[in-house]
Amino acid sequence: MKMKRILIFYRLNIFILFLIYNIFFFGFHSNLIAQTIAGRVFDANTRKPLPFANVFISNTTLGATSDIHGNYKISVPTLQNFELAASFIGYYTKSTRIDIINSTHINVDFELIPKIDQLDEVVLKARRDKKWERNLKRFEKAFLALPDDPFLQKNKILNPWVLNFEQLKEGGRRYFMANAQEPILIENNALGYQIEYHLQHFIEWRRGVHYSGLVKFEEMDGESDIERERNSTFRGSLRYFIQSLIQNKIDTLEFEMYKVNPRISASERTNNFGQELGRSIIRIGRDSLYICELSENRIRVELPYKVEVHNLKIPWLSDYYEYINNSIFWLEAPRGFFIVDESGVLLDPSQLVRSGFVGRERMARFLPYDFEPSEEFRELTAVFDSTLVEKLKWNSLRERPHLSLNKSFYEPGEVLWFSGHMLYQNPMNADTLSRVLYVDLYGKDFELLKSEKFEIVNGHVSGVFEIPETLSPGDFVLRAYTNWSRNYGEDGFSFFPVPILSPDQLALSETLEEWVDPEGDIDVHIEWDFKPSQWNTKAELKINLSEPYPDIKGGIFNVSVLDVDLNPAIGLLPSISNAMEWLLESETGLSYETPKYPIEYGISVKGYFIDRPKRPLSVPLTIVKGELEDYGIVESDSNGYFWATGLSFTDSATVSIAALNSRRKRFGKVHLAPSLLPVVKHFYPRLRYQKIANPFSHSKMSYADLLEGEFFELDEFTVSSAVIGDAASDNYGYGDPDRIIGPEQLERWSDLTLDRIISMYMPGGGMGLYNWGTEAGSPLLIVDGSRFFETETESVMNYLSTFIASEVESIKVYTFSAPVFGLQGYAGAILIETKKGSRRMNGSQVFDDTQFEKFKIRGFTKVPGFPDFEKQDGVIFRQSAVYWNPKLEWDKDKTSIPISFEMSSQTKRLLIKIEGLSNDNDPISKIFYVDLDSPAAKREL
Repeated sequence: MKMKRILIFYRLNIFILFLIYNIFFFGFHSNLIAQTIAGRVFDANTRKPLPFANVFISNTTLGATSDIHGNYKISVPTLQNFELAASFIGYYTKSTRIDIINSTHINVDFELIPKIDQLDEVVLKARRDKKWERNLKRFEKAFLALPDDPFLQKNKILNPWVLNFEQLKEGGRRYFMANAQEPILIENNALGYQIEYHLQHFIEWRRGVHYSGLVKFEEMDGESDIERERNSTFRGSLRYFIQSLIQNKIDTLEFEMYKVNPRISASERTNNFGQELGRSIIRIGRDSLYICELSENRIRVELPYKVEVHNLKIPWLSDYYEYINNSIFWLEAPRGFFIVDESGVLLDPSQLVRSGFVGRERMARFLPYDFEPSEEFRELTAVFDSTLVEKLKWNSLRERPHLSLNKSFYEPGEVLWFSGHMLYQNPMNADTLSRVLYVDLYGKDFELLKSEKFEIVNGHVSGVFEIPETLSPGDFVLRAYTNWSRNYGEDGFSFFPVPILSPDQLALSETLEEWVDPEGDIDVHIEWDFKPSQWNTKAELKINLSEPYPDIKGGIFNVSVLDVDLNPAIGLLPSISNAMEWLLESETGLSYETPKYPIEYGISVKGYFIDRPKRPLSVPLTIVKGELEDYGIVESDSNGYFWATGLSFTDSATVSIAALNSRRKRFGKVHLAPSLLPVVKHFYPRLRYQKIANPFSHSKMSYADLLEGEFFELDEFTVSSAVIGDAASDNYGYGDPDRIIGPEQLERWSDLTLDRIISMYMPGGGMGLYNWGTEAGSPLLIVDGSRFFETETESVMNYLSTFIASEVESIKVYTFSAPVFGLQGYAGAILIETKKGSRRMNGSQVFDDTQFEKFKIRGFTKVPGFPDFEKQDGVIFRQSAVYWNPKLEWDKDKTSIPISFEMSSQTKRLLIKIEGLSNDNDPISKIFYVDLDSPAAKREL
């Protein structure tokens, strides 16, 4: 009996084991067996199969090729949520989202649509010019890898000719965009992959870069010793952090997480980590985040606030905190959550905004989703080249001016007109760089003869330069630069040879063909009509511009019309097309360890404050222009030195400066520091030309003659201390703001105070002055047209805290465009319109200058307009320069631009020179000859 019980027990155990085995094998093995995806690829129009089409799972190495009948089959071992795509040469790539749940076989067919009017490779290559090369270089640094990443040199785009680029500016912001007519083929020798990237979207703007597409990975043949690079790259990736987070493998010895306090703006944060801990950042653990499984292989992570993550195992040259030398990155979910799969892959990348270290990830460090590290992590491979970090940082801030002169040579006492375009290594930074251009004239012995400064407006400058009457004929040079460009040594200066001849001589040159840009994408044509009168000739011209692309972006150009017989030399100076070769030159860093010369946002005032011995020299200094037309408060440093910028006026103005105590009484003394011009190096560009006798007589325009008549100046914008008009809907004449917080947003947060509202809608939680290394004070505040004046007890932000959103109709914020407000707008400006206008402030404050020291400051040079001879009575004397306009604007709604002028009836041949830049940095360099006696016989180069 006992033996029988033992036998039954034994058989029962065998049955249980068998049952467990079957449950395990049949119940769980289905998850271990690879799922199969199969289907067919065919032409959507003809329904014919497409053999040898590529079908792949995006962002993986998994894929297959269709057979002769268009059939394909892919084995999917682990993935459950993915993008399946099919591509074929000459057809649009198509994709579909696949979600595998309890299924081992899925059928997916693809109907591919053929491309129409597809350009072949030869045509694509033929369209590529120097501008395209510049854009390609920029694209590679944003798409492949950052310039300081060693992987950049190990990655190559094999078919760059499929790329097209465009640049635009909308709403005060600049954008750089790219598209590809075929998949981008990439060879990644750093990680051992051949990559086929089907680009769907690419855009770069000031706050970063965003691109997306379908990606096919393929292992490269013969690659070895890449496991270490792949493992290291994986450990520094966002995917690794998310994977550690959702799998509860966060190691506090590796990752530290902090909640960012939204009430502390970026401008209020310091670089002292210990001081910010518990104030602007609060330490949190994984259990502070709500993580839940939505369904099989889908995990939702609640992220209602911005988090700061420190990866203690990755060394990094951080300039965010002092003495913190590990990588730091920030994550923010716009919708308050993000969804991932079990391997840490984001199902929708737009759900998570990343910055800092993980924001550096580009295609060169992108691993396929089916990659898993093969061994324990060891030391990390370099993610940056420390020798390039600082150099490349400052290289992106390089700027250089190009000047277009109205003529090629002049005579003593004559007026030189010019039009200037600023060239930027990174156009994204254009709005934050210089707004003052210096132009110097010096002779062959490096003797400075004259120096002027002009206002730069949106990257363009119009100027005039008087050639001294006492100057002896010879070869002279104009030197153009900005205060900021002086930090880059000779690279920051542009030189323009200026031959000055006696009135009985002309210059003859044979360099015209070299000056004209033969590769320009912009077509320029001119229509004309000449109507002789009793004494003079009336000219009516129409300049027609067109681009080969349907979406015309417009631009700015200058037009110079010359008498050919008095100007046989043209094109002596380098054209803007040649000047833009500078953008392709190798990277250049600062000539100093840190910038020595600050960026100027207007006329600057610098000096030093002196007080009694043993008294602090670091004090707030009040600076006032005129009768309170503009003002600002700056802090002198520990040595008493101060520097302020942003004033805007021509000729000269009285500027009052004082350090005031609590009783508004002056103490100490202020001295202005002299402005020293940069030393002229031994570089003297010369032109090759011949001197010939001048057989014609003509009149000469002098600067003094221009000022005696009517002239225009560059507009001056200042904020009045009283009510500023009543045109609130027109922003009081200050132009479009950079950001508008309207009724919809204000109603959503109706109970919040305005200081919190502005912090919520501004990058980094504050106004965010976009300059480099300059301290800023409080923003200018205008409420219902009246200016708010700060006091010691009430700052701008304190005053904003007295408003609630329900009281307000709109908030308009100026950051990049704030220079229109002068010195007081240096830290930005805020325009507030209340619903009832009941918060209007007393704007009748009177400036008491008795406590201030007064200084005469030189402003921008007056720029008189080119004479309009049409307004003159009687005979017009023959002029060398017939017409000049430094700034003609065109856009998609205005591609035909009329100009008209009157000239001497003695002028029989005209030379029309057009030069400028389109809004997407395409150069224009065109010259036309017109024979008035035979209008049909023209020569266009």
